[in-house]
Amino acid sequence: MMANDSLYSVKLSEIWWYFKSQDILFWLINIYLFMEYVRPQTLYPSLDVIPFTRIILIVTLVILLFKKYPLPKNISNTLIILFTIVIILSSMFAISPGVSFSKIYDYFAWVVIYFLIITIINTSERLFVFVFLFLVYSFKMSQFSFRNWVASGFSFSDWGTGGGAGWFHNSGEFGIQMCVFLAVSCYFYYSLKDRWPWWKKGVFLLFPLTALSGTISCSSRGALVGAGAVLFWMLLNSSHKIKGFVVLALVGVLVWHFTPSEQKERFRQAGKDKTSIQRTERWEKGLRMAERSPLLGVGYANWEVADKRFFSGEGGLPHNIFIECISELGYSGFIVFILLIFSTFFNNYRTRKVLCRYDMKSSHLYYLAHGLDAALVGYLVSGYFVTVLYYPYFWINLSMTVALSSIVKATNKDTAKLPINCKIA
Repeated sequence: MMANDSLYSVKLSEIWWYFKSQDILFWLINIYLFMEYVRPQTLYPSLDVIPFTRIILIVTLVILLFKKYPLPKNISNTLIILFTIVIILSSMFAISPGVSFSKIYDYFAWVVIYFLIITIINTSERLFVFVFLFLVYSFKMSQFSFRNWVASGFSFSDWGTGGGAGWFHNSGEFGIQMCVFLAVSCYFYYSLKDRWPWWKKGVFLLFPLTALSGTISCSSRGALVGAGAVLFWMLLNSSHKIKGFVVLALVGVLVWHFTPSEQKERFRQAGKDKTSIQRTERWEKGLRMAERSPLLGVGYANWEVADKRFFSGEGGLPHNIFIECISELGYSGFIVFILLIFSTFFNNYRTRKVLCRYDMKSSHLYYLAHGLDAALVGYLVSGYFVTVLYYPYFWINLSMTVALSSIVKATNKDTAKLPINCKIA
């Protein structure tokens, strides 16, 4: 279970040596992660003539079938297949099946990615490198945003700062990624800082700091609320609650101090401003759509079609992952989605239960389980205000959760009598 100590020290030469020792599948899944999060193909238009991510996924899947890697068993596997069945049926009986099937690749890609990650990332070393690169790519976004914010004199802008081309271009989507990044990077830093010299501690401390600044500079109220939820969740899971409360209070004061006055005013107007009223109206529409089609909803990716047909609306998005799910997929899809959420928390709980019997050398896995929980909390809270059900956040987080659970279970399957009273020091 335990990776080489030099990997934990984050020595780039050792990470590169480890990379060279791995098979083509590990290379491909990491190339995919790079192409999805850094998006060089959209940064440089000359590269965008080739569908890189699709090609990588197809090649990886074909090679995996020949390699015959064992598929880890997990309740999330069953749930994601059930969710897929609901989406197919919802598309078949949608108001506009053509719209559904024209966009269904967006979802199926996440199913393929999920099964590729949980199958290929099958050792703690592979998981460590994969998570590390995930953080590096997120840091690439956060420092870019931070530099733009500094250049603007820490000022407010309606469009906020984004994370570059791709999934995280818009400020709201970028803010959610910063919530996820904040959660995982905090636990990454805490679990490994004792292995690093002072200068490396300084470098990796920039990860959560720029993640937090990103939630401020993106000008998204949902992102700031999501970041607050992440920090509060971390406090609840700490055994040093008084110290944690003091730190949380100091962070809160600093965040409020650096939050532009225009953003503060937006919080004061929450619930009464045009944006809030518009969101509330769309949430009500979504619930009425679910009442019309309770079993399978109005159809996968059919929100805009239903809005125009039933409410003579403009076809705007629902701006809420739960409303998006229940309106388009009905109560069947909504129930499975909720079960997928609980399966994440259950997997991480079971992982920590197993790891309680291991020494501190494997604590990074224990803290990663907490980090993935906190990341999910950040996504769920900030996603309450944005239409991002089929964005990377949930599906990549679920993939890493199941990979972590499978790695730990492969080492010790007898979890029934293990202690569960482990807390973060």
